[in-house]
Amino acid sequence: MDQSHAKLADKNFVLFAEGCFGLFTSKIAASLIRYRGDRCVAVIDSRKAGQTVQDVLGYGGAIPIVGRVEQALHLHPEVMVIGKGLHSVELPSGWKPHILAAVEHGLHLINSIHYRLADDPDIARAVRDKGITVWETKDAPTVPLNRARVLDLDTWVIHTCGSDSNIGKKTAALEIWNEANRSGIPTGFAATGQSGMLISGHGIAVDGVAGDFMGGAVEQVVLEAAAGNEWVVVEGQGSLNHIGFSGVALAILHGSLPHALVFCHRLGAERTKVWETPIIPIPELIRMNEELTVFERPAKVAAVSVNSVGFTEEEYRREADKLEAETGLPVVDPVREGGAGRLVDILRAHRRETAGRQPVRQR
Repeated sequence: MDQSHAKLADKNFVLFAEGCFGLFTSKIAASLIRYRGDRCVAVIDSRKAGQTVQDVLGYGGAIPIVGRVEQALHLHPEVMVIGKGLHSVELPSGWKPHILAAVEHGLHLINSIHYRLADDPDIARAVRDKGITVWETKDAPTVPLNRARVLDLDTWVIHTCGSDSNIGKKTAALEIWNEANRSGIPTGFAATGQSGMLISGHGIAVDGVAGDFMGGAVEQVVLEAAAGNEWVVVEGQGSLNHIGFSGVALAILHGSLPHALVFCHRLGAERTKVWETPIIPIPELIRMNEELTVFERPAKVAAVSVNSVGFTEEEYRREADKLEAETGLPVVDPVREGGAGRLVDILRAHRRETAGRQPVRQR
């Protein structure tokens, strides 16, 4: 991650989520408000203009939602962040006027979609004329092939995998990262997507990397996050059982070479997003992830982290107990429980229990 770009993430920003602002429909925006809400001055979504972020997400407070960037200028944003990640190589209809308006008013841009803004001649011309910085978060740096250098680290590596995309793998990883550091365990965060990059200031959007080099990109991020730390938490992407996003999930699993896994699931979900394929039983998915860890460092799932948004406390407890019985593992919702204290305790115990069991790399 270019540190000149990282500086953009520390500036006051307006989040662009036109026509899609919501907890699951604009996950980048929702994540930034949860973890970098102090820097967000407004959200742009004309459909929800007049409401607050709290009204829509249930958290975030009185950050206003406006219909156009001009309506947020009095709040002094310096950057506009496109707060939705799209699996599309086209610029969505209706977005271009908003982007041009932001540039015209001197806002730098952080682009979270696969379409490169510089590929649009009008936007490219406006950016050049105004001297605006555009951070294309999907642009991949040059990285080597995965060489399993993570195995040489003394750092203990945790990876959040899961049953689908957009279910809480990043949130679980961030909550573990925050709580581990708070409790005195120096811990690095290895971001593998643009939200994690913007929140932590480090990482790479691995889904923008050529297939052969995904593992090497993850390896590099883990090595950087490990410096001076006892633990590293690696943000997961996609899922092994998702026909659209299985490749990136496997690349992260093999690039990070974790000692332990935290399996993530959205309670009540029965089908994967986008392709709508059935989610196979969670115990089978856990075994799949465990079996695909490499023989040099076989890893087990230490706990299940769930997203229980929309469930009452009684419903959550009933479903969590059921999942614990099915998997034989503790089930935790770090957001509902106000943090990852219990997850960190479970991971500490898991590390003690597995110490010495994992094979030593042959040199």
